[in-house]
Amino acid sequence: MKQLLVVTIGLLAGVGATARAGQGQAAAAQVSPEPKGNPQMEKLLRGFEGTWSIKEKFAPDAGSPNGATGAGHIVWRAGPGRFAAIEEYRSKQGSREITGLAVFWWDEAAQGYRNIWCDSTNPGGCINFKNVARWEGSELALVEDYEVNGKKVVFKEVFGDIAPGGFTQTLYGGELGKELKVDQIIQATKETRGSAK
Repeated sequence: MKQLLVVTIGLLAGVGATARAGQGQAAAAQVSPEPKGNPQMEKLLRGFEGTWSIKEKFAPDAGSPNGATGAGHIVWRAGPGRFAAIEEYRSKQGSREITGLAVFWWDEAAQGYRNIWCDSTNPGGCINFKNVARWEGSELALVEDYEVNGKKVVFKEVFGDIAPGGFTQTLYGGELGKELKVDQIIQATKETRGSAK
């Protein structure tokens, strides 16, 4: 009887170990395969990934009646898994140094790039754009409307002349329904190794 009890316990232990091993194999089989990159993110990164020297021109305003200029660098790099793109901006504009950070990611349902922008001139921290950026032919454009002091205004940003050696980024603004005016033009030139400062 004692021998039968030992054999039974041994069999049960073996069955339990086999069941645990089977569960482990089933869990391993349930692990999702690594997600594949998104073609729309690859398109964005092909156009912008790298380090760029920038020269900026600003339209005249109350603080700068003759307009202003700036110069600096933009770095575009892939985010985690290449499912996002990160833009780091640094510009010297007169005596001010401006820094900024943007993150872009593809929204399949909206068929465009979601975007959040944070910079050192925004006491609110960041702008999480409600609209998506889309390709319009060879240009990437974002149009956003919002309210300022009871007036509806429009912001438009267009990346154009996109080539391996450079691109132009133009920012427009104005009242909704009226012609938009150029607020800022950024000319970006790709830096080669050793040319970064």
